[in-house]
Amino acid sequence: MALRGIRFCKDCANILYAREQYDNEGSNRNLIYSCRICEYTEKATKAEDYLVYHRQVRRLAEHVATDYKDYPLDPTLSRSVNVSCPRCDHREAVLFHSEKEGGESGMRMTYVCTYRGEDGACGYSWQS
Repeated sequence: MALRGIRFCKDCANILYAREQYDNEGSNRNLIYSCRICEYTEKATKAEDYLVYHRQVRRLAEHVATDYKDYPLDPTLSRSVNVSCPRCDHREAVLFHSEKEGGESGMRMTYVCTYRGEDGACGYSWQS
């Protein structure tokens, strides 16, 4: 019985763990799968048996557009009345720290305008 990437003991149905086994001389190493409960072992024979761990690394997009429209409604975020929105000149914004783009080290301050009027919410965001 085998699921994709997971092997199970044929005797007691527990998971088999990959480990090295040395020959009598200690010069050759073999990959075996062994049960920690009943001492069952099986040797890795096929090419796919030698894959013990597969790590997929995804490249992140350079800039991920974030929708900050609900941030002004979050009561846990800090608020500042000492800033002016570049779009509507409203004098209040929520602020939070976020990582810099492009792999730069450090943090940046992100502001989101809190203006909500009859014509809708501004929600404009900017960084400093």
